[in-house]
Order: sequence, then C-alpha cells, then structure tokens
Amino acid sequence: MKEIEKLEAGLEYCFFDEEIAKRKERALLKCRNFNAIAPSDFEAQEKAIKDLFGSTKKHVYIQPNFNCDCGKNIHVGEDFLTNYNVTLRYLILHLFISEIIV
Repeated sequence: MKEIEKLEAGLEYCFFDEEIAKRKERALLKCRNFNAIAPSDFEAQEKAIKDLFGSTKKHVYIQPNFNCDCGKNIHVGEDFLTNYNVTLRYLILHLFISEIIV
C-alpha cells in the first residue's frame, strides 16, 4: 500500500513520503494565496477556497488566517464559517453541516 493510500485510509503513514510532501506543499501555497486576498474581495476568496477544498456548498466563508495540511480532503456544507486563525490538520474531514461555526 502506498503512503498516500495509508494517509487517505486514516492509517499511519510516512510524513516524508514524496507524494504526501507535494500535496502538503500545494495546500501550503494555496493557503498563503488565500490569506493574501483582501478581506473585502469575497469573490476571490470564494474562488480560492473552491480551488483548495474538495467541495463546498453555498455561503462558505473562511476568515483569515486559514491553514490546512491538504485541502482536498475538506468538504463543507452550506452556511459554513470559520473564525480567524483556523488550522485544520490532515483528517478525513467531511463537514456536511449546515450552519457550523468553528
């Protein structure tokens, strides 16, 4: 079993695996780009989050500074909001919840 498959299955994996490191690096760069967007530019923020996350529903708002290990494993429902300075570690994370505030 490849290390990325172990990670996605929730098993122990090698943090230094090349494929995992590339995935984390992509997310790091996308988070940095998102956090640099002007707070009033909701359209650019939404586009960046849709590019980072696995899927989103309507009315997703992420306050800066946001960081995550992967991004594509994050699936959020309608009316999702995170407050400032949120970090989501690599989890098999599916937040199909209406009106969640983190």
